[in-house]
Amino acid sequence: MSGIVIALLVLVIAAAVVVMVAKGHSRKNGRGQETEGTARVRDLKVDAVEMKRKKEPVKEDPEVTAAKKELYQYLTQVIKKMFLQYRRGSFHTFTRMNVPSESVQKHYDKIRQSLTPQSAAILDDLFACIDMEGNEEKKPGEVRDPEKLKSVFVRMTLPFYPVYYDKLDGVRYTSLLNQTMLNLFHRLTGKKFRLGYKNRYPSGVTAYRWNGNRYQVYAQDGSMLCDAVFQDGKVWEGFARLPEEGPGEEDWELVRAGTFREGAFVDGTLQYIYRKKCGQI
Repeated sequence: MSGIVIALLVLVIAAAVVVMVAKGHSRKNGRGQETEGTARVRDLKVDAVEMKRKKEPVKEDPEVTAAKKELYQYLTQVIKKMFLQYRRGSFHTFTRMNVPSESVQKHYDKIRQSLTPQSAAILDDLFACIDMEGNEEKKPGEVRDPEKLKSVFVRMTLPFYPVYYDKLDGVRYTSLLNQTMLNLFHRLTGKKFRLGYKNRYPSGVTAYRWNGNRYQVYAQDGSMLCDAVFQDGKVWEGFARLPEEGPGEEDWELVRAGTFREGAFVDGTLQYIYRKKCGQI
């Protein structure tokens, strides 16, 4: 019996020693150095602080924030002008534009760093078309190359716009801008710009719908103009109705309607559509 008691006492003493050693390792060793357990706890605390710091928004220079808003206002004015010129078919007469404010030009590099690569590239190409400095004979704002400016503008729009621009009068201009431009506006203002927002004619008819890169575009009377994929500024794949040049008669429009494959018309019909308004004689 005494042997069993002695064995139990030995086990109790051994357990106590293990606990004491573990506590010692979790704090300091005999030489006053940090132990592995304490170091691990410290590292976890440091990691937590670092993660919190990364989640906190970076505070932007107020001057840069103000310059971004000025750039947004500038772009809305310029883009509206370009839509008007494109619809009129008079981009070649677009010889002068306003220039961004001094604040925008001063902080442009910092603004550019906050944009997506696609948005930054299109903005660079836009400004490359404008003489920002001027000279003794010309004031700043001269358009250097109207045709290049026109191509930059087309890169801002949805892919079907160059094909059906003359059918889309009255649709809100921001609804005709592509995702690259909406991303740009978002980075400049902090506001969300949703693709297809208010894409309606004044009558309330929806101008377009989409599924991936396929678009259904509608005329003001609700008739479908296309259900197709667009590429390189033209109908590439799917159904479309397009005006056809030919010996048309007054008040009649000749339209080609049918299927396109790889940009070529492969099957369909030619239609004469009467365009004279009701009440006219």
